[in-house]
Amino acid sequence: MQRDAGHVGDFELPFRSTRLVGASTRVAVESADAAAFSPSGPTPSTENDMPSYPRPSHAPEDLPGLLRPAIEKYRDDAEDLRRLPSELVDVLRVNGAFRLNTPRELGGFELPVATSVALIERLARIDGPTAWTVWNFNVGFAAAFLSEAAVERVWSSGPDPMIAHSSQPGHLVPNDDGFLLSGEWKLVSGADSAQWMALLAVVLDDGQPRLTEAGPDVRFCLVPRASVEVRDSWHSTGLRGTNSNTVIAGEVRVEPDMALAPGAGARIDRPLFRVPVINQLTSGGAAVTLGLARAAIEEMAELARTKTGPDGLPLAQQPRIQAALGRAGAQVDAALALLMTTLGALDAAAVAGRRTTEAERGAVRGALPHAGETARAVLTSMYELAGSAVVYESNRLGKLFRDGHAAAQHAILSVTNYEVAGRTVLGIPSADPFL
Repeated sequence: MQRDAGHVGDFELPFRSTRLVGASTRVAVESADAAAFSPSGPTPSTENDMPSYPRPSHAPEDLPGLLRPAIEKYRDDAEDLRRLPSELVDVLRVNGAFRLNTPRELGGFELPVATSVALIERLARIDGPTAWTVWNFNVGFAAAFLSEAAVERVWSSGPDPMIAHSSQPGHLVPNDDGFLLSGEWKLVSGADSAQWMALLAVVLDDGQPRLTEAGPDVRFCLVPRASVEVRDSWHSTGLRGTNSNTVIAGEVRVEPDMALAPGAGARIDRPLFRVPVINQLTSGGAAVTLGLARAAIEEMAELARTKTGPDGLPLAQQPRIQAALGRAGAQVDAALALLMTTLGALDAAAVAGRRTTEAERGAVRGALPHAGETARAVLTSMYELAGSAVVYESNRLGKLFRDGHAAAQHAILSVTNYEVAGRTVLGIPSADPFL
């Protein structure tokens, strides 16, 4: 079909007052947004040499409903492509899905952590790979910690610089007034859509890790996508659409103000940026698994209304099916409530202007594997209940099962995290520099 500059596939982009075709909700964008999203590139306003962009006019809580038509249209294509189609990435980007925690000066929503995570859970009910990608690209909070010069470098081309990241450590060697970055980072979600990479690395002095009071000196290094190699390694059975490829760097130059220590203080002192960086980076994965589990319950409930048992009656009338769905719903609701409560405590501490305690951060660490365990159990239960119907490609429950189990394999959802949580319950040092 013929497309003008304001369209992506069948979906209009908000260069002016526009809407998603097929969606019932209109996306009104002020005329100031037209410059930020124009085909020739954004025209940022500047203050003290810092770029500035308008925020999307819609409320962030409306995003799942606004984005649903595009996600549902392209999610099967993502499975085949092993990445989100560029048309879907464009719709997500211009509607602000990658700006949940970006400072408001840069057009971000600057949401509390619990609120962002709740939105990601709702997106995961629609599609796991899309929610996973949205989670991984939401690192705009880094602008609050970077120098003004670094922010101008990364955000000068628009409010969505598309930063993929990995917490698998590489090596960082001091060189002149900067660093040289080397290493291999696996499972970098959205790697091919990224414009920048934020890669964790350990600083080495004479081949040995540099030590600080908190442990090894580690930095998140922001480097252009063009400076690294992306290897096509993502041939998976679940979360296929996440494009979680391998990134390789060989002595890539890193400017000193582009190597950010996770424990660094924020340049912008507002509540969101007082929450520990590790909690901003890691909590979305648990939300994705729980959203997928909730979607599996909904799919099984729909199947139970139409599929009949040996007695000719709908499965929905069988007490065992009713009990299984009731139990699964309670499990997911409880795990999500725990995640929201523990993250809410971090947000509340930030608003109060006090440092979070190890016990509060440990509670979050315990909520993450609990979400993973819960999702695995519910996904397996729903898969078993569905019987032979689930083995067909046309049955969405099978894909939810594969995506959910793949998501639950993330290290942050591993049951080994209970050990750190348990030490904080006991009141002994966590022995974890990333807590």
